[in-house]
Amino acid sequence: MKKMFLAAALLAVVSLANAQAPADAPYGVKSGVITMSMDMMGNEMITETYFDNYGLKTAQVSEGGGMMGMGGEGKTRTITDKDGAQIRINDEAKTATKFPAGGMGFGMGGNRAQINWNKLTDEVKKANNIKEVGKETIAGKECTKYTMTVDMMGNQSEQTVWIYKGIQLKNEMTSDFGTFGSTCKKFEEKDVPASMFEVPAGVKVEEFDMSQFGGFGGF
Repeated sequence: MKKMFLAAALLAVVSLANAQAPADAPYGVKSGVITMSMDMMGNEMITETYFDNYGLKTAQVSEGGGMMGMGGEGKTRTITDKDGAQIRINDEAKTATKFPAGGMGFGMGGNRAQINWNKLTDEVKKANNIKEVGKETIAGKECTKYTMTVDMMGNQSEQTVWIYKGIQLKNEMTSDFGTFGSTCKKFEEKDVPASMFEVPAGVKVEEFDMSQFGGFGGF
């Protein structure tokens, strides 16, 4: 009888754990840290992406404050709010800048990918010309390798991505400017503090003025 109760209790725990993953969750892992490496004109750029709630919460930490010096000097942390806008935070300088959803985030912020690789549908595959082309191990995780077509400012480019449980661990893009991409150096499945996804108390969030970039406001 005790064994039956123990088995039932274990089953309930497993069921509860599975039920905690939201239906629209982009990742198949609850929380962790992804360390990516990118070659920027001969210099290695390291970014760390922290995630929780199966990828519905993300925060990307990088050095240098982003492109064109935006976001301040030193280490910055970029989170995505409920409306999809990016907020770039400099914890040391106690500043925060908000970029509108679909605005000039340059793809280096905490923005989740538009494609939910954890729930890839036939419609999404067709719309993006996605094809599965094999398996490969990246950072100790067996990934599914896909090719796809992406639109880069009106030009079609080919991209290859390596996906582990909905998480992109490697990507390569080929365009008229050459081939570039990033690769995961370390993947850690672990708890992440809630403060990583929040603007610190007392820090005022300033709206970024997109008009100063003229016609590039929707970049």
